[in-house]
Amino acid sequence: MLNRKSSVAVLAAAALLGEAFSAYSIAFVSYSPHMAWSIGWIATVFTLSLTLSVILAIRGTTLMGTASVVAAGLGMLVSGIGGGRIVHSIIGAVCITVGLAFMFLQARLSPFSLYGQWGLGAVAGEGPRERHTRLCRITELDERLLPLLEDTVHKYSLGDLRAATKLCCETRYPDNGMLPRGAYAGPAPVVEACVLTENLVIILIAHTEGRGVAFVGRLQQTMVSEPPRREDSEGERELYVRSAWLDSTESSSYPFPLDDSAAGREFMAGFREMLTATRHT
Repeated sequence: MLNRKSSVAVLAAAALLGEAFSAYSIAFVSYSPHMAWSIGWIATVFTLSLTLSVILAIRGTTLMGTASVVAAGLGMLVSGIGGGRIVHSIIGAVCITVGLAFMFLQARLSPFSLYGQWGLGAVAGEGPRERHTRLCRITELDERLLPLLEDTVHKYSLGDLRAATKLCCETRYPDNGMLPRGAYAGPAPVVEACVLTENLVIILIAHTEGRGVAFVGRLQQTMVSEPPRREDSEGERELYVRSAWLDSTESSSYPFPLDDSAAGREFMAGFREMLTATRHT
């Protein structure tokens, strides 16, 4: 039986194949009038494929839009080469080039655009999500964060964080990623953590289906701020963490979620104290 990740992959492949087939067929029909009877079938396949791509995109498969452009370009290119149509070949090559370029930019920058300063509003939707914040040891983090933490340690050669961690905070969403009615249907976080050492700030975000993203920045290049709270934000607050994140060309902010408990307030105070101490060393 396919798991959810495999099912998404199969659906994405089917959608992209359908779009490539549709582009190929439309281009082929344009110089084969006797095939005009098949336009209805082509339109059906294209409509179903496009609908599936849109559903996958809004459900969190964020590269589907640009991947669809590449698939359509590939179909157009193959049709142009097979039929000897230079115009179709050029259009196909341009679509592939543009699609791949946007996929690269999206994959490179999306963690900061999707989960950055406006990301919280995008996934929060019309109503607030219940959240619970606690202070903990790094070894006590939610198990859904542990694979991401391990990958991050290896990727940036962070060493033994168990001994280096000075402050660790975790916020969980008990709704397991279910968004309020009418909310944006993107990948909602289920648990997030902020880990502070003498020199680093590490933010970990785990989403549904095991996906996640991590930000690592130098504490000396980090600033925090708390924006004015909304009227409907009772019991919740955000600590905007701005840093020159590793692997990023410029600084950006991430709104780390907290509840309004003593643990949340203690973490904010401890974070600011560490920043002050860092700037005086």
